[in-house]
Amino acid sequence: MLDINNTETLEIYVLGDDFKFYQNLKYLPLTSYPSNIQSALIVYSLRGKAKLTVHEDVHWIQPKELIILLPGQFVSFSDPSEDFLTVTMVISSSLFSDALSGAPRFSPHFFFYMRNHYWYSQTESDVLRIYNFLGMIKGKVTSQDIYRRELIVHLLRYLYLELFNAYQKEATLKTDRKDIRKEELANKFFELIMKHFKENKDVAFYADKLCITSKYLTMVIKETSGKSAKDWIVEYVILEIKTLLKNTNMNIQEIAIRTNFANQSSLGRFFRKHTGMSLSQYRMSHLGGN
Repeated sequence: MLDINNTETLEIYVLGDDFKFYQNLKYLPLTSYPSNIQSALIVYSLRGKAKLTVHEDVHWIQPKELIILLPGQFVSFSDPSEDFLTVTMVISSSLFSDALSGAPRFSPHFFFYMRNHYWYSQTESDVLRIYNFLGMIKGKVTSQDIYRRELIVHLLRYLYLELFNAYQKEATLKTDRKDIRKEELANKFFELIMKHFKENKDVAFYADKLCITSKYLTMVIKETSGKSAKDWIVEYVILEIKTLLKNTNMNIQEIAIRTNFANQSSLGRFFRKHTGMSLSQYRMSHLGGN
């Protein structure tokens, strides 16, 4: 079991570039403005509170809460209280993929579900289980075991399967399991979006990467997620633009360059088409303006 009572000193344990375990961490390794995270995070709040935003959902982290963040989510962290402390694990996209690779039941809907189900209050019995789980993870990352990476993968897989079990019980969107191949294609498509949406906004680019036609990709994504491939690409681009507009240090020209638009006008037209607002209207609405 994890021992958290003896010290408040920050402890850091790493497994190469794949895994970091922080005990008594105050400031989570996230930006104060929403950014597209590339790693997965598992956070257990020991005490205090802090503000966490996932996509556009705002939550104040409380003691005895478990936070689960997945790669590709738009996340920001701010306003930790003086006594805020956590146990935090940062998991590389490679290790995260390995943890999910042994769980073929995962579907694209699970990742959409996790946008709104990323925090979990813990009962007293839950807390004991969490301490045991964190203690096992810490024990493996600090050990000299030859297969410690594989053991950590299996422990993480257990947690993610628990979450997926909860998803299956609660989510209203259910995936038709008739074609596992389509789900695998959808998952690969979303992985590609996370990496390339700023530079590539055309469905054809992603279809080419997946060695299929644009028509077939559009059909698969619509069938597995309820939205078209183009709609998902647009959503990620819009989220990125909104994120940058909230960062008052960047002007519109810099945002256009950052999001790979030809100029400010094309950026403005794209944003208005998909949000119904101008760039300046959106920026002012998030700066307390009228």
